Amino acid sequence: MLGDCGYATEVTHIISFINFKGGVGKTTTLVQVAETLSAINKYRVLVLDLDPQTNATIALIGEERWQQADEDKQTLAHLFLDKLDGTNNFDLEKALIVGVSNLKTRKIDLIPSSIQLVEAQDRMHEVAIKSSFTMSPMEIVKMELSGLFSNYDFILIDCPPNLGFITQNGLEVSHYYVTPVIPDVMSTYGIPQIIQRIEKYARTRKIPVKSLGVVVTKFNSSSTLHKSVVKMLPRQLAGYYTMAGASPALIFKTTIPQANRYSEVMDYTAQQISYKDKWGTGNSGSHALHYYPWALTQEILSRLEGEADE
Repeated sequence: MLGDCGYATEVTHIISFINFKGGVGKTTTLVQVAETLSAINKYRVLVLDLDPQTNATIALIGEERWQQADEDKQTLAHLFLDKLDGTNNFDLEKALIVGVSNLKTRKIDLIPSSIQLVEAQDRMHEVAIKSSFTMSPMEIVKMELSGLFSNYDFILIDCPPNLGFITQNGLEVSHYYVTPVIPDVMSTYGIPQIIQRIEKYARTRKIPVKSLGVVVTKFNSSSTLHKSVVKMLPRQLAGYYTMAGASPALIFKTTIPQANRYSEVMDYTAQQISYKDKWGTGNSGSHALHYYPWALTQEILSRLEGEADE
């Protein structure tokens, strides 16, 4: 399948979006990339929402439809709870919501999240015992959903802000992970821990997941601190990857600006809106707001093309 960038997918690319700190624009970035891949590059995209905050789910289908899915027990939380409680509520065909997003071109599919993932996370250690050790608590998504993956060019996974069993389920099926980060001291402080812990987990589990890079979000071009951190971050990242024994991954050149528009349009209620109108026609810096999600997505595609050529 060929997108506007000229990159043809021959395999399904699975990318987790991870940061152990909340409020860094992780979910907004995921939704921006998902909508760009589908609306602009014409790829088939599936979003798996593993974050109990359910922000990606609500942004893509709205609260009413999400509540119905939760009441019907057709969320990823119920996939895990079935394994814990010996129930059979989760039905993949019913849980898969086709054609989500409030863009005019609805080409994204979704398996929604639920706040009940908190309960599931707290009990995931029970899975092995309750399955007589026939099932691993970090392989449920792989076992139950991987047959669906070949229907898509891209699968984007919104992970919780931790490396618990739920996030591990995302990493087990992922080829790459992207780390959104605000360019301030507190937000960048945890990057080494993310890289080191995921790299250690990948080696222990013998899975191929690796970092695709760090993306700066909520960038304030008038902030001296933000500009200073962005300048220093590439050198710091190189050191972090080296210390973790990980393959180096660069900071993305595209920085996502701080913009009220990006927060406002995570509200699903604006129906049937165009891509440019949704992500903003007003300017930030030298570009319109809708340029930045597009540019980041093209960088992601370019990096994937580079990975394929290695």
